Amino acid sequence: MSSSPSSSGNHDDNRQKPSSSCHAFPIRPWNSRLLNKQQQQQPSTPARRTTQSSTSSLASTTEDASRTTSVNGSSISNNTNNSNTGGIPRNSASFKNLKTSEVLSLDSIRASLIRQEETIIFALIERAQFRHNAIVYEKGGLGHLGTPPGSTAADPDEKLSFLEYMLVGTEALHFAVRRYTSPEEHAFFPERLPTSDKVLEDLEFPRLLSDVGHASDVNFNEVLLKKYVQEVVPSICQAGDDEQHGSTALCDVAVLQALSKRVHYGKFVAESKYLADPEGYQKLVDAGDAEGVMKLLTNEIVEAKVLRRARLKAATYGTEPLLAELPPLRPEGGEKTSIVAAAAASAVVAAIEAMGDDDTTEKKVCPATVESIYRDLIIPLTKDVEVAYLFRRCGREPPPEYAPNRMSTDPW
Repeated sequence: MSSSPSSSGNHDDNRQKPSSSCHAFPIRPWNSRLLNKQQQQQPSTPARRTTQSSTSSLASTTEDASRTTSVNGSSISNNTNNSNTGGIPRNSASFKNLKTSEVLSLDSIRASLIRQEETIIFALIERAQFRHNAIVYEKGGLGHLGTPPGSTAADPDEKLSFLEYMLVGTEALHFAVRRYTSPEEHAFFPERLPTSDKVLEDLEFPRLLSDVGHASDVNFNEVLLKKYVQEVVPSICQAGDDEQHGSTALCDVAVLQALSKRVHYGKFVAESKYLADPEGYQKLVDAGDAEGVMKLLTNEIVEAKVLRRARLKAATYGTEPLLAELPPLRPEGGEKTSIVAAAAASAVVAAIEAMGDDDTTEKKVCPATVESIYRDLIIPLTKDVEVAYLFRRCGREPPPEYAPNRMSTDPW
């Protein structure tokens, strides 16, 4: 994603200066300047009628699954018509229909989870290029902004922060094009979504989550937003204000939507694990044993792998390639082997730096900080979502420490 200039200030002149310090989340501040901004684009798939599969989840519950046949992604085609298939024969392996049991397999969930890491890390890199800009998060900090277009106002006189204004307005627009009909998408302000009809017809999704006890409605975006503003932003951004308030809010929205999708995939993991052992989970829930449920969900070996992978990706994506070491690219392609070797060497250097404690290398975002965001926010919050879902799935309200306005790791 590429940030656009804010209407409230210069776009480049006030960018953050490089910093060599690198602190664990949520210690403030850390950041280094984005030297050569590049557009990061996620691969796109042909537009067609799809069901967003439940192919993501928390790190702690993904590698212990049976084998499955997933088709390249978190979007599984639900279109049985020959049209709109991009010329792919219906009997082709890449157009293979999947069963719900395959979509809910932990291998399939894990595959999408890994792909989401790039989305999150690139979004953090984009946000880290700007200063903290605390005024963006203050209610009324940029004056009385009114009701965001298309949204429903609970109180017309209520003052919103600039981030809240942008987030509410974005969600109102996305609601109109059916974003929140997908079981993997969750609004931060569902009470402010429009009441009017959508401009697109709803898609038909397979029933992947349970409606027992409104389990599928579990939404932890309230605490996610609070943790993001109070802890994530100060940990990746240099302190101060660079007047890039519009670009800052746009980046914030992108990060928050990616994080929300990631942590709420815990519901798909929970459903998959429940189907594998319904009696075991029902027994724990009936006994009110939230710690037992959490223990059954946790896979520390897989969590460690996710943390290591997140740190490595942050080091790789957040470091400029060793362009000085690359030979000139000639049309005849004679230097292809040398270019590949140099690129591989650059990746090895990034990997070594990521696994070490050397904070002197200039990076777009600190790898150790990204790792700590996963360790202290993403993984535990996803597991909180799983526990809350399983309690409702089994017919009971979750304990107070698993309420959607807090994390179970927070002190009372």
